[in-house]
Order: sequence, then C-alpha cells, then structure tokens
Amino acid sequence: MSDALLALQPSPAAGFDQPLDMLDGCHERLRRSLALLERLSAHLTAHGADQAAQEAARDVLRYFDLAAPHHHQDEELHLVPLLQRDPSTRAWAEQLLSDHAQLAPCG
Repeated sequence: MSDALLALQPSPAAGFDQPLDMLDGCHERLRRSLALLERLSAHLTAHGADQAAQEAARDVLRYFDLAAPHHHQDEELHLVPLLQRDPSTRAWAEQLLSDHAQLAPCG
C-alpha cells in the first residue's frame, strides 16, 4: 500500500454563511478519518508500523482528539437548540446529545 493511500484527502470547504454545509463537511471528514483507520488496519497487517502507518495514525488521532470534540460543541450550541424547539425533531436532538455523551472521552 502506498503512502498516498494512507493520507487523508482534502474535503470540500463550506463557509460560515452555510452552517449546515459546514457541519456536513465535518461529517465528511469523520467518514474520511474512519476510512483511513480501516486502510491503516490493513496496512499494519501487511507492512507493520512503518512511517506511513505512523503518520496515518497521527492524522486519525488528531481528528478524534481535536476536531471531533469541537464539532460536537458546535452541534450542541447551534443545532441542538433549534431541533429541541420543534416537537417533530426533539427526539433527534436528544439522541444526538446521548450519542455525544457516549463518544466523549472518559475522565
């Protein structure tokens, strides 16, 4: 597997004038990080923890340590209150909060 296969690919950009598109872009980065993690697993089996694997692992950790928690904060500050106002989306907002609580790091 080449180093390029273990790299995160750039994702589409969205501006602050399109906040839901920005959240969608974050979800796309999440999907890309998970796909990278899958490729990393296969790469480790075949090649061990070489330089490409170490860099890919750092990319995945950086996303989940830094970007994902900020994304959750953005959703909780800006999206959840809107969802909670409408009875038809209130349950979805509560599920989102529950999911975030389960994904939060311990401690």
